[in-house]
Amino acid sequence: MLPTESLQQWCVAVSDIYLYEDVPVLKNKLDIRDEKTLDLIEAEQSRANMMILYERGFSDFTPTGLRKIHQFLFGDIYDWAGKYRLINIEKRERLLGGRSVWYSNDEAIPDDLEKAFTAISAKQWEQFSREEFVHDLARLFPRVWQVHPFREGNTRTVVMMMTLFVEHYGYYMDHELMAASAGYVRDSFVMASLDQISEYEHLERILMDAVCTEPIIYDEQTLDSGGQSERTGKYQKYQKEKYEPQPHHKREEK
Repeated sequence: MLPTESLQQWCVAVSDIYLYEDVPVLKNKLDIRDEKTLDLIEAEQSRANMMILYERGFSDFTPTGLRKIHQFLFGDIYDWAGKYRLINIEKRERLLGGRSVWYSNDEAIPDDLEKAFTAISAKQWEQFSREEFVHDLARLFPRVWQVHPFREGNTRTVVMMMTLFVEHYGYYMDHELMAASAGYVRDSFVMASLDQISEYEHLERILMDAVCTEPIIYDEQTLDSGGQSERTGKYQKYQKEKYEPQPHHKREEK
């Protein structure tokens, strides 16, 4: 028997082609029908794939590159990895009083992504100071995020590309800080995707801490006490209750 809330969400999403017909779980290559189990395996697999991609490096900062990253991260789990969604989606946000960010309509995804990446490629990133780099990073990558081109996995895909982008231009991303602050990071993207009333300072704040001019050492044995104290304080600034990602749902058109 489904809980009342899950049953209500399922009733809204029965026409969602990405879900199994008998349970509100994303169809997957492993045929897992339990949402929590799928979330756990998906998180572990995508995290492992992130590290592989990070080690390989990447320089295709285009809509095609975004699709490649999504396919690499989630291709072990979903047949539709790397493919644009075919439905419109929404997600109730606590920060917005239960309303959703207005993501791109499915038919507008290619054009909206092209515009977002054109704005990114138009900048002379190599000429920026670190502060200027972070300033524009916090304003342009949310445009990509707001398109939300995939059925799930959008935030991880955009943050992965942003990390690779930062390192492509000679900086170092504290990806452990970003991962440990996943709830804050996602909320920051939400607040930076409100069109005329967008607030970019939240994302800019954590990026100022995460984008570094020197490599980050994660082996605690090599850290002196001062460095460890500094890292602990930096991490605590963005901590909140344990982040548990919630699924998107098919948007019912009125």
